[in-house]
This record gives sequence, structure tokens and C-alpha cells, in this order.
Amino acid sequence: MKFPVCDFAESEEGFYSQCAGCPIEASTPGCALEARDDGTYQFSGETPHGGVKAIFIFKDNDGTQVAKEDAVHVEIHELDELGHLVTILYGMVDPEGMIYLKKSDDDG
Repeated sequence: MKFPVCDFAESEEGFYSQCAGCPIEASTPGCALEARDDGTYQFSGETPHGGVKAIFIFKDNDGTQVAKEDAVHVEIHELDELGHLVTILYGMVDPEGMIYLKKSDDDG
């Protein structure tokens, strides 16, 4: 499943997200994310694990929060309609610019 759906690049089977490192500015046509005042990004719509929105936190190799075009890591919080956490996904950009995600463990 491609998530979030955007106009920048085609997805491949098993490909999840291509937002980190993407040159399209958030909140403009072609980008599925909206920039928030706290430096995070929000996706509004159905998420892969049944949420209704997701918050994207992009980071560099030091773990510092950065803009999505400068990111090499992403943490995605999927939220339900009440704002409760559904799951957390962690991702890393490979040299081709794709993000591979791992779901957080359910057993904490």
C-alpha cells in the first residue's frame, strides 16, 4: 500500500512512503502532507492501520527533527477519530530515496 498517496512518484509493491527527502513543499498541490506549526506534518485520510490521520515527524541521523526534504528517518503516528494512537511506524530512507517502515511492537 502506498501511503500517503501523492503525485510525485509511482509506488512499487510493498512500498509504503516516499515523503522523506521529497522535494515537493508540504501544503502545495501534489503533496499529501500539511505542514504544522510545530514542525511536524499531518496526513488527513484513511491510514493503513485504520486511523483517520497520521502525524509525520522527520529526523536526521542525529535524531533532530528536520524538514521532510532533509530527512533520513521518519516516525509516523497513526491516530483514530478521537486522536488516540493506533500505531507508530518507523522508517529510514535508503540511497534511492525510498522509506522502509517498521511497525512498533504491540507488546511495548
